[in-house]
Amino acid sequence: MTETRLTLELDHAFTIRRAATIADYRACQDAQRRAWGIAAGGYVVPIATLVGANLHGGLVLGAFLATGEAVAMSFAFLGRVEGRLCLYSQLTGVVPGYQSRGLGYQIKLVQRDFARAEGMDRIAWAFDPLQAGNAHFNLARLGATAGRYVENMYGERTDALNAGVPTDRLIAEWETTAEPIAGLGPDAAAIVPRLIKTRGGQADEADPARTPEPIRIGPVLGAPQMLLEIPADIARLRRERPQLAEAWRQAVRGAFGTAFDSGYRAVHFLRDDSAGERRVFYVLERKPAR
Repeated sequence: MTETRLTLELDHAFTIRRAATIADYRACQDAQRRAWGIAAGGYVVPIATLVGANLHGGLVLGAFLATGEAVAMSFAFLGRVEGRLCLYSQLTGVVPGYQSRGLGYQIKLVQRDFARAEGMDRIAWAFDPLQAGNAHFNLARLGATAGRYVENMYGERTDALNAGVPTDRLIAEWETTAEPIAGLGPDAAAIVPRLIKTRGGQADEADPARTPEPIRIGPVLGAPQMLLEIPADIARLRRERPQLAEAWRQAVRGAFGTAFDSGYRAVHFLRDDSAGERRVFYVLERKPAR
């Protein structure tokens, strides 16, 4: 597989490449600990598992400094989605200090090149449906789509990113040869029907945090497109207003479940700042009837 060499702003040259030695695998384990804030050893992928997958159809990538330290890592193995062989990406993480520099995007591109070379037309992975940054990256930037919601996929965990929260996940599917689906125009937030309506917001001095109202799905199920709103900053809600964060999780779980059962698929992610308040939405489209 062709290696990709990049240079960071801090003049640290690093290489994104496949793990090849035990030292590489240990460096990837350390990057996993740092990226997720993991203290319990049970969440770190064992070296034997990394090696076994990497040698038998899977892929373990690291972004390695000249010292051998990994500042990002990715672990993927062979899987199937609806009977089709795919590369399932279990983990992709970037350590603090190297985030928001496009490193995760470059790793995804290397994964895609590998999958194409191995004859796989799809990469799949799970992500928290309430994390707006991940949703935008996965659907709007990469062009992945999602049509499956798994409730509490990993059970409750103790790492810094998931502690005390049921691990509901969307399954992203990225076609390695398809072009991204075009996003909606700037007026979409005002004209496309919404699955979840809210009250509050920055204009409401009594409660500037938006609160989801009971879902009324029936009136909008016939629409070719729908919007499904999530909080713009779920991490802050989980810290400051955990009960409201839980209300959002339950509302989003119910909305996705009904929408997917009714033939819709999440195909894009929309950010709307038109009213001076950032609001974020999944764009759902009804799949064509077979």
